[in-house]
Amino acid sequence: MLRLNPCDVREIINMLEYEIASSPKRFKGERMQIRSKIMRQEAWLLALQNTTPEFIIQKLQERLPTVFSMYPYGFKDKLKKLLDAKLT
Repeated sequence: MLRLNPCDVREIINMLEYEIASSPKRFKGERMQIRSKIMRQEAWLLALQNTTPEFIIQKLQERLPTVFSMYPYGFKDKLKKLLDAKLT
C-alpha cells in the first residue's frame, strides 16, 4: 500500500510554501494567507492511500487553484519528481 508518511508530507508542504515565500511580488499578509491554505492540506495528504503523483497534483490544483496559478513555470514538474521519489 502506497502512502505518504508525515516526513514526506512535511517535505511536500515545505516545497509548496518555499515557492510562495520566494516570490518577491507578494505582500506579507497575502503570503501568510496562502501559507495557511497550504498548511491545511497536510491532514488530507496524510489520509491518502494507494495514490499516484498525478492524482495528488490534480487534486492539489483543484483544492488550491489560486495558489497554483502563482507558481512559476516548471513547478509542477519539480513537484511530480518529488512525489515520484516519495511514492516509489
